[in-house]
Amino acid sequence: MTGPANRTLMDSERSPSGAPLETRALCRSYGRLVALAGLDLTVEAGECVALIGANGSGKSTAVRTIAGLLEPGDGSVRVCGFDPHREPEAEQARAALALVPDSPLLYDDLTVRQHLELVSLAHGAVDAQADSRITLLLARLGLTAREDFLPRELSRGMRLVLDEPVVGLDPPAQALLYELLRERKRAGNAVLVTTHQIAFVDGLADRGVVLDEGAVVDEGPWAQVRERAQARGWR
Repeated sequence: MTGPANRTLMDSERSPSGAPLETRALCRSYGRLVALAGLDLTVEAGECVALIGANGSGKSTAVRTIAGLLEPGDGSVRVCGFDPHREPEAEQARAALALVPDSPLLYDDLTVRQHLELVSLAHGAVDAQADSRITLLLARLGLTAREDFLPRELSRGMRLVLDEPVVGLDPPAQALLYELLRERKRAGNAVLVTTHQIAFVDGLADRGVVLDEGAVVDEGPWAQVRERAQARGWR
């Protein structure tokens, strides 16, 4: 998820399309295994793109490479115009990007509130209102009573840290996540979601992209991509 395009400085050299999130001919291999084969992806401000595919199709590799956690073999990534793989641009790219991985990295000795304080610090959002924003977010997520809990004291679905974001979430938590993502779209964020549960993004995704063995095999308006995916046995 990236911030609104109008909150960052971008020019045609940084991001030809002016989109908050853009990849061009993005490639990544693990030895002889090609995980990404020239991914071209653009997510506009206020748009949600669902990236779907079977296990091993390259979804997580794409997300992690976009986030700067994996180095691309070739091609480029721009997050709000900045390259997450090149300093000092990487710092600005990371500040503009929020990653929710399927297996979140949590610190065993930090409480729920301290994790949120750390994220605020990492994104340069520490100001006089930071504490009240964290308090409001904890209340919104139903975690006020557990703000002093450590990660080992939480269920998987309560860990606060969008690669397969609905894994481990019960229906009420999924509904809350869905509404939070809709709010981010309305605020002008660009949202990229990978999921096996394609029904989750109905009404949320504007477009769909299907990966198979690292290559894009289908893309287009979400309703059309979903219909074709269902015809191939996806549910």
